[in-house]
Amino acid sequence: MKKWFIRLAMLVFAAIAVFSGYQIFSIMNEYEKGDVTYEEVAEQFVVVPENKPEPEKTLIPELILPEQTETPEIDDTVWPEVDFAALQEVNADVVGWIYIEGTRVNYPILQGEDNDYYMKRMIDGKRNSAGSIFMDCGNTGDFSDQHSILYGHHMKNGSMFAALSGYKGQAFFDEHPVCLILTPQGDFKLKFFAGYVASTKADAWQKEFISGEEFADWLAEAKEKSMFASDVEPMPSDRIVTLSTCSYEFSNARFVLLGILEERK
Repeated sequence: MKKWFIRLAMLVFAAIAVFSGYQIFSIMNEYEKGDVTYEEVAEQFVVVPENKPEPEKTLIPELILPEQTETPEIDDTVWPEVDFAALQEVNADVVGWIYIEGTRVNYPILQGEDNDYYMKRMIDGKRNSAGSIFMDCGNTGDFSDQHSILYGHHMKNGSMFAALSGYKGQAFFDEHPVCLILTPQGDFKLKFFAGYVASTKADAWQKEFISGEEFADWLAEAKEKSMFASDVEPMPSDRIVTLSTCSYEFSNARFVLLGILEERK
């Protein structure tokens, strides 16, 4: 009887180990498929120009220059070039592209009829736990709303919006204070001003405000909660974009990263 029980227990443990191994293999295989799909999309439809070194300056000691005023700030932003016409032939739901230099955030932005479809589907429509970066279905696809929201999973392999967790620290923000959003209508720079952990019951995803004063209070509250300090001061007249992903401080926690949307100059 005792031998029979031991053998049964060994079979049960073996079955659990095989099932667990299969689950791990399936998850890793799914992660890899997601990475490969989006790497191929980026390679096929997006060109990120390389930074060109500045030409050396030749000094002429004999030349006396007139007193100069303040030197204008030079924008050395590297803007990706996206072939939206070709990309939208692959999927008409593409509304833009998001890129944060120095991170893995380099993805198309999709928008479905609801907020469920692209949570578990890639740009090619295939089911995958990585899903897609997608815009809230209640937003206007051209980022013209007062508050637009983009969602993305916090994947354990570092893909999708996993990099956003870095903004819980000042050093990461200092290295990556802006994000680029490109659309068929025009390109934008998203200048971050706040990032914090929120409950899904909070008002972090509020899209409509009854007055400029209410919007100003909402912005000020976000700034107060921020886990990093930013010199960017949002105004009620600004267009705001929130990047939202899962966080794990408590049940149903989310990390939200807010920025001011500025058109490319």
